[in-house]
Amino acid sequence: MKCTFGLPLALLGLAVVLWFSGWNVPVFLWLHEHQLLLGGTLWANLTMLGDSALTPLLMVVFIRRRPDLLWAAVIGSLLAYAVTHGIKPVIDEARPPAVLADLVVVGPRLLHSSFPSGHTTSIFALAGLLVLGLPLKDRRARAGVLAVAALVGLSRIGVGVHWPVDVLAGAIIGWLCAAAGLALARRWTWGAVGAGRALPVALMFLLVVYNLQNNHTGFHDVWLLQKGLSLLALGWGALELYRWRQERQLTAVE
Repeated sequence: MKCTFGLPLALLGLAVVLWFSGWNVPVFLWLHEHQLLLGGTLWANLTMLGDSALTPLLMVVFIRRRPDLLWAAVIGSLLAYAVTHGIKPVIDEARPPAVLADLVVVGPRLLHSSFPSGHTTSIFALAGLLVLGLPLKDRRARAGVLAVAALVGLSRIGVGVHWPVDVLAGAIIGWLCAAAGLALARRWTWGAVGAGRALPVALMFLLVVYNLQNNHTGFHDVWLLQKGLSLLALGWGALELYRWRQERQLTAVE
């Protein structure tokens, strides 16, 4: 319980402080300026790890060993997508490029629907699945996963399209959707047993095809990461399915 709600409560407190103190914009400007010193390509590639069409491919390693975790990922991802894209048009917050005319933007110059950050939601949903669902007990492993998720969230500031509060809100939503996905997957196990296991796998391979055929991101320096991760997921997924079939045949013989 502490692990589930401690992080989102801490992030919520930080978001409240930033919003009501008036530091949201100054913190954005400071972070954005210093992040760009490391180059736009770095932040463009990091932001790709939070793309909702690419992030789920990182779960391919669990096809055979943890079908329940893969099923929880499907539920959690759908919840995260529904929540973020339900909130965005309602609040319709102006993005930094719409407010700061001279802002240097890496990639598409997005202007609307800033709150919350969908990319941050996606990566923190993945982080929540790993930390809460595996679960990761080693502190260094948990810290590593959260550090990567935090960098992806920061990348949305680095490329210039989200305020810090957007990122914090996305992290909260993603984490809680992961927790909800895990809870619902335990109650409704259809997608983790029998023929139902085919659905998460099929969805994952559809995402592979989508990423291999399209560059939907608007970034020009992420081709290698997008295509490379998609091909890796395709190969690893095929290997996982082959091993799964072999295990079933051995079990049938015994």
